Amino acid sequence: MKKRHVCANCLNDTSVRNISFDKSHICNFCKAYLDIKPQLDDYQRLEQLFVERIERVRGKYDYDAVVGISGGKDSMFLLHQLVYKYKLKVKAFTMNNGFFTDEARENIDRLVAEFGVEHEYITYDSEMLKKFYHYSMSKWLVPCIACSYIGYASMINYASKVNAGMCIHGRSPEQMLRAYNNDVFADLLDAGLKSINDVDINSLYNRLLGGISQKLDKQLMEYAGGMLFNDVDPSDFREFVAYFLYHPYDEKEIVEFLENNTSWKVRGSDYVHYDCKVHNAVRYIYQCAEGRPHVLPEVSALLRMGDISREEAEKLIKNAWLDNPPEDELNFLCDYAGVSRKSVMFKAKVYNKVLMK
Repeated sequence: MKKRHVCANCLNDTSVRNISFDKSHICNFCKAYLDIKPQLDDYQRLEQLFVERIERVRGKYDYDAVVGISGGKDSMFLLHQLVYKYKLKVKAFTMNNGFFTDEARENIDRLVAEFGVEHEYITYDSEMLKKFYHYSMSKWLVPCIACSYIGYASMINYASKVNAGMCIHGRSPEQMLRAYNNDVFADLLDAGLKSINDVDINSLYNRLLGGISQKLDKQLMEYAGGMLFNDVDPSDFREFVAYFLYHPYDEKEIVEFLENNTSWKVRGSDYVHYDCKVHNAVRYIYQCAEGRPHVLPEVSALLRMGDISREEAEKLIKNAWLDNPPEDELNFLCDYAGVSRKSVMFKAKVYNKVLMK
């Protein structure tokens, strides 16, 4: 069994997909981040870029922006800021992906009424969803790849469907930057750091979606294409904007803001992924496959950004370890996706053995 090599700057090790190290033992993700760090720290310029984007579309469409909301802290905070700080006319929607919790729905229903925002639940054909999740789990062991693709496709399509000027999402910086330089969405970040006048949106999005489609089964894409992109004009894409690329992000401050200024609430202390029924099942599968908590790349991103110390990062990784399998979640996930739990866990163990050779 080989010893895992750890980055000298963050905690990423050789278990992280597509990682490499230079002679100073710095990983490629740290090096890529350092290249754009000056731009990410210039919040005066970032605010100008965001305002430029919203003023470009304000009042020119039926809605200024669409926002996909899950009931989680980030999307609900984002919705509040767009309505109250930036005074945008927003249409919100929620994709019912089959894993949506009742508690998240309660928060959504309560807050969209509180904010006075139009909102719609999007329910796709259950067979289409199950085919996507079956494929994703059969190939990657988890449903997240399919869920992300459907989510992004839904936002891009929905903006065209309701005639909104842009899509705005609430991915956190550590999610966006955990694999920067080796992520299909890196081009979106690079484009977001430019003036909108210097970005060819149609070319960018056609290239991006084409790249994603190559990772998915051709027959599956043909089957789902009409459902996911039936309203999109390939010559008239609406920009997909990352709110937290342009604004400071502090998870605790966001939660405190929502608790103090809105009726948003979560039962218990796990407010991070309470909106997903199978989050712990996914954590466990990844853990078995990778031999460590799957949050390692995100925690490493927080560390390289200077948001936490190395000691704090190591503690987060330790606390993220699951000692026991979440039986109910694993069974529900595998049943829904039509895959054998035994087969999934066997593949995870095989992957781990190959990884550790």
